[in-house]
Amino acid sequence: MSSKYIGTKFQTVFKDKNAIKDDNISILIKWCDHFAELGLSPKLIGGFGGNLSFRTKQGFIITASGVNLKNLSENDLVEIIEADILLKKVVVNGTKQPSSESLLHYYIYSQRPEVNAVFHGHDEQVLKKCEQLNLLITKQEQPYGSVKLIEEVGKILQNYFYIVLKNHGFLSLGETMDKAGNLALQIHRSSAK
Repeated sequence: MSSKYIGTKFQTVFKDKNAIKDDNISILIKWCDHFAELGLSPKLIGGFGGNLSFRTKQGFIITASGVNLKNLSENDLVEIIEADILLKKVVVNGTKQPSSESLLHYYIYSQRPEVNAVFHGHDEQVLKKCEQLNLLITKQEQPYGSVKLIEEVGKILQNYFYIVLKNHGFLSLGETMDKAGNLALQIHRSSAK
């Protein structure tokens, strides 16, 4: 990732400032731990890279901005219940700022009703070998958390479940968290060969 992490680039409105509760949080935390163990959520200047989310009845639950994905608690998760990409605004339940890529996750969920999990990680091996592995890659590098990045992803999102963000990271999508996570692991292993 080429840009320094400076936090979120949108306004956050807190509707309910309590820790998030959901039966599927334990699955998300398991995958966050796994991403951290594999180095898919590296330490950056200002925080950690990578963010994982899953769809809920109200919206989606996502990791908080800049958190270390290792050993998360419910306080490190935020539920996005409304978002406006053009106004760069999100309405949330939770105690922390949501991930800087919350608007990107929102966009993907709005465009792909079959997707119930969006996992964004940073995998240097995949970035180096993405063309060799014939992976779908965005054409232009765009700053993290930007509307331009959302637009770039929108150009190729269609029916794909794995997208490389040029010089940045990857998006692994799934009908379930396990499908999104296992796809990311499968491609990570392929890139190590």
